[in-house]
Amino acid sequence: MPRGRKGPPQESVDSILLAISRRDDIDPETLSHYFDRLDEEWTHGAREKVLHLLRSNDASAHAAAVLILSELATDFDLEGLEDFITDPTVSDMAKLALSPVLKELGSEMADDGIIEYLNDPATAMHQMQMRLLELVGQNEMGIESILEDVIAMPVERRLAFINWLGNSNDPRAANLLVPLLENQTGKVVSAVIEALEQLGTVTIHQTIPALNYTIATSSNRQVKQQARAALGRLMMQSVPGVEEDVMSESRQLALPPHEARVSFIDGSGSQLIMLAWQRPDGMLKGINILYQDQWGIKDCYGIHEMDKERWDELAASLDERGFGSFLVPFAHGRALAIEARALNKRTRRKLPIAYSIWRPLIEAEDDKVAAAAATMQEPYPLDEKVLSLAQRGDELYKMSEFMSWMYEPTSRIEPYISRYWAANGASGSSGRRSRSRKGKQKDGLHELLMDQLVNEALTELIDDRWRLLYEARLRRQAALFRFVKREEDANLLGVVAALLHPDSGIAIHEQAFPRAMMRMSIEQGPLLMMVESLEMGNLGPTPLNIFDGKDR
Repeated sequence: MPRGRKGPPQESVDSILLAISRRDDIDPETLSHYFDRLDEEWTHGAREKVLHLLRSNDASAHAAAVLILSELATDFDLEGLEDFITDPTVSDMAKLALSPVLKELGSEMADDGIIEYLNDPATAMHQMQMRLLELVGQNEMGIESILEDVIAMPVERRLAFINWLGNSNDPRAANLLVPLLENQTGKVVSAVIEALEQLGTVTIHQTIPALNYTIATSSNRQVKQQARAALGRLMMQSVPGVEEDVMSESRQLALPPHEARVSFIDGSGSQLIMLAWQRPDGMLKGINILYQDQWGIKDCYGIHEMDKERWDELAASLDERGFGSFLVPFAHGRALAIEARALNKRTRRKLPIAYSIWRPLIEAEDDKVAAAAATMQEPYPLDEKVLSLAQRGDELYKMSEFMSWMYEPTSRIEPYISRYWAANGASGSSGRRSRSRKGKQKDGLHELLMDQLVNEALTELIDDRWRLLYEARLRRQAALFRFVKREEDANLLGVVAALLHPDSGIAIHEQAFPRAMMRMSIEQGPLLMMVESLEMGNLGPTPLNIFDGKDR
């Protein structure tokens, strides 16, 4: 069991590890104190730093790491130590050094894995490779857990790992290689293509669609040429007609859709997309994607297996978290995901690795139909009826879906907020205001000041780019309302969007919706600034992972 604490912490973990690695004259009392100190920080980074010693080529560092692990490692650390052993980027000597520790903890790997290095290193390495690839072959979650570590590696280690996969002669290696074709540097993608070609025809059913996708979507001419050449060589090694057979089989193996749900669009342009597919065993696969309309896909979480009742519970929980759930056609959900992924490419934002893993499933079937599906309501023609109805644009704020729609960034309207609240505070400092003529005059002055500030802010802060952004958001929101038969609300959004478009010719300060937005943003300014400050302090909003650990 972990050792108990003895006194307040003093030395840093780094200085202790350096001392144990470099000195052989540490007295028992000091060494015991060092162990106590490391035990205090064991789950807060000390264990990882000890394992890092094993990654060096220093024998004294290896000895220090084994000494510390022998003293402090418990059953709770066993899984992490076994993962360390299966890491192909760790040296054989480091793995051998851990053998006594694993044996002490009762690990089967100590008997069946590392010890075999002494007699048959090649067989032992092969067994560890198989354990890694078995994890990859289980489901997308295993692939994601490994690739998250891979993309965090320095480039040279990443390239070495990719080369090892290419030489593995195991078709499961393609499960790790194919997602790395996306959102990596040209050097890494080039190495992945070489590895896929090295695997040869054993992975042809994954390699052909992946290389075709790379050729169609990559903006790197050299990568496109390399992918095209590799694909040609693989085709020469295969039987005639294999490409057509592979693409046809891929479409047939695609899982049937179960359900698509999306949240409404919030004030920052964010929207949650939930997609679920029916597995052959009756269970569901699911994924949720956080789409922000100036970024693309910001977060992505998948789940390999859950029952339909659990899916319904997750969908219902969106309402509790403030994201209303709209049941939409599956093609609409797919179209939003494809639209979001394309935006990542335009904005040069990296896709989450999870999306690259799940992309073949998301875009596999009916991808052309999904790409053509309308993600927003058609624009309304500007006529007298539209002009009349658009004067009710401020009524959008009676809908719960628009309560978060405020002007952003708050820093740009801060001067208007300060002026309004300075005037409001000065006149309100005398206590309860009577409803006398004088009080009513003050109310009138406040209203005049607000109108003046709103007019100034709209003139100074709203440009054509802003109008186009919010016009598109309104039309996307309107499309969702159509799916749930909120026709009247959808019509109101459509006419407000028509006025907001720069081509309408209607001045921004004459439109009810932007006036209502700016007014509310100024009135609620202090609260907005406080929320923005809290989000910055937390390094941004919390990722929206509605799939908890037990579902995975």
